[in-house]
Amino acid sequence: MLLSACGEKREPTGARVPLYPVTVRDANRDMITLARAPIRIGVAGQAPAQIAEALAITVTSVGDNAGNLDLGLIRKLKPQLLIAGSEVSDAALDQARALKIGVYVVPDQTLDGIEKALTDISLLAGVPLRGRDAREHLARTRENVKAAIAGTTPVRVFFDLGHFATVSSSSFIGSILREAGGIDVAGIDPQEGPFPIERLRHLKPKVWVISSDSQVTLAALRRDRRIKWLPAIRSGRVVHANMSLLEPGPEAAAVLSGLARAFHPDAFR
Repeated sequence: MLLSACGEKREPTGARVPLYPVTVRDANRDMITLARAPIRIGVAGQAPAQIAEALAITVTSVGDNAGNLDLGLIRKLKPQLLIAGSEVSDAALDQARALKIGVYVVPDQTLDGIEKALTDISLLAGVPLRGRDAREHLARTRENVKAAIAGTTPVRVFFDLGHFATVSSSSFIGSILREAGGIDVAGIDPQEGPFPIERLRHLKPKVWVISSDSQVTLAALRRDRRIKWLPAIRSGRVVHANMSLLEPGPEAAAVLSGLARAFHPDAFR
C-alpha cells in the first residue's frame, strides 16, 4: 500500500545549514544515523502511518497494524529507513536491520512520545520545518487542555470497549484519559475479557466512555440491573470516543480535547 502526500520538495535550508548526517534516538533508546536523505521509506503500524501523513512525506506500507512485517516487500523496496510502531516484534525488527536498513521505533505509548517522533522522523526524512509545525500544533492543543483543567479534580472513568472489556491505564488510551483529567479505574493490569462488575460497583466510575466500535448505548446500560445504579450510568455521563482517532498518533489530540470537555465541562465554559 502506497501512502503519498503533497509537498515532496525539499525543505528550504540555508547554504550553511546541512541536514545530514543526522542522528536520533528511538523508543528503544537505539541510535539511528542517516548519512543522506532516504529515497524510500517504509512504515509498519498505525502511529508511523499517521506521522508520515502529518509530515506530508511519501512512504510505503511494509507491514500491518498487528505488528507483522512483509520482509519480501522490504527486500524488493530496499528502503533506507523503516519507521515501525511498538507493536512490531523485536525479532522482525532485527530481520529488517540485517538488511542494512535504518530502523526507527516510534515511542507511541503517550502523546509526549508522538511529539518526539514528529521531530525525529522529520529530521530523518529531511523535512524539519514540517516536523516543527506539526509538533507545535499538537503541543498547543495539549497546552490548551492542560490550562483549562488546571485545578480540577480528576474524575473516575471506565473505558468500555464493549461487553465490559477495557484498557490498561498504561496504554496509549489510558494516557489520553489521564491527560484529559480522568482516572482510569481499570488500573494498570486489567484482566482479559469483561471487567468484573463487582469491582465496578466498588470503584464507582463517574464517567463511562464507550468505544465508537461498540453498539452500547446509555439506554442499554440503564437496562442492565447490575450497573444501572453506578454514578456514571445514573447521571447519564456516557461519552462516545472515536476509536479511529484514538490509535497512537497526532490525531488523538482531537479526542483528548473532546474527552477533557466531557470530563470537566465547567472548565470550558
